[in-house]
Amino acid sequence: MRSVFRDFTDYFFEILTYPKEKWDLFWQDYKRTLNFVNLYQEKKGIKDDEIVEKFKKIGRRELDKAFWYKQEIIKDLKADIIKDLTKSSEKFQVDRGDYAVYLTVFTGDSPYEFLESFKGTIIGVDILYFYFNRDKIDPKTLIEEAIMKFINSTTPNKKKADFWILYDKVKTIISDKNYNDKQSILTLISQLLSERIPYYNWVGFYLVDEREDNSLVLGPFVGEPTEHTKIKFGQGICGQAASTKATFVVDDVSKEENYLSCSPKTQAEIVVPIFDKKGNIVGEIDIDSHEKAPFDQDDRSFLEAIAKLLSERFW
Repeated sequence: MRSVFRDFTDYFFEILTYPKEKWDLFWQDYKRTLNFVNLYQEKKGIKDDEIVEKFKKIGRRELDKAFWYKQEIIKDLKADIIKDLTKSSEKFQVDRGDYAVYLTVFTGDSPYEFLESFKGTIIGVDILYFYFNRDKIDPKTLIEEAIMKFINSTTPNKKKADFWILYDKVKTIISDKNYNDKQSILTLISQLLSERIPYYNWVGFYLVDEREDNSLVLGPFVGEPTEHTKIKFGQGICGQAASTKATFVVDDVSKEENYLSCSPKTQAEIVVPIFDKKGNIVGEIDIDSHEKAPFDQDDRSFLEAIAKLLSERFW
């Protein structure tokens, strides 16, 4: 079961291990580690140097005090929140699956932020704000207030809930060291996506041919057999995605001149490149649908996140 409540505060307080003149490097590392921090920064429209300067004005001594404040309250706070979410699961709509509460650190300006992602809404709770206002607020009350505010202003989003569960499952498979065979992992991912997303009617991978330049070969897939077991860069949607190194979303394949038909049932297609650490394309996720225009920005972000996980593990 997906965890609704998670603590990421330790990642921020690694700033205390960096010299002050390298806090800009810390911030880049922090954003790479926690993708939702990027969502916060984009929502607020704050530049990197503005955030780093804010932390410098707060100062190492005050951040160190914030760390020890967090250490003092965190155990009981986590226990109380988890207890309340479990005891009052219906009230907090825990089963809806399209939100989670993340304890973290942003810039201390507000108690929490609602951050929209392909997986659902992340309620980012700022421990630094709690520290600055420690004599005036009750952290547990504010966290529960944030959850109820989200619940009362939205309706459940099953698609995002499914994406959240699927992403966590894929991440677990990819990070499991017992799975060393790339082909087996790609097969498992294809099966998961095909089974859980109704409009993912053909799910598979094309990998760059190591024996021939600018060519893709068919890898593991789930769906009807295809005659296109080898595709040149630039040929069809897959080939175009490979040659341009860009995600392609085609709402209606009948309107595409450069399209390789795999099945008369196919109405739409999305192709997401997979890159190695040098930025070279090494493969693609290819999905066909029997519906017109079923893929939106959430599908794109979801599949690009999976492509990134695969890149980090294998390339």
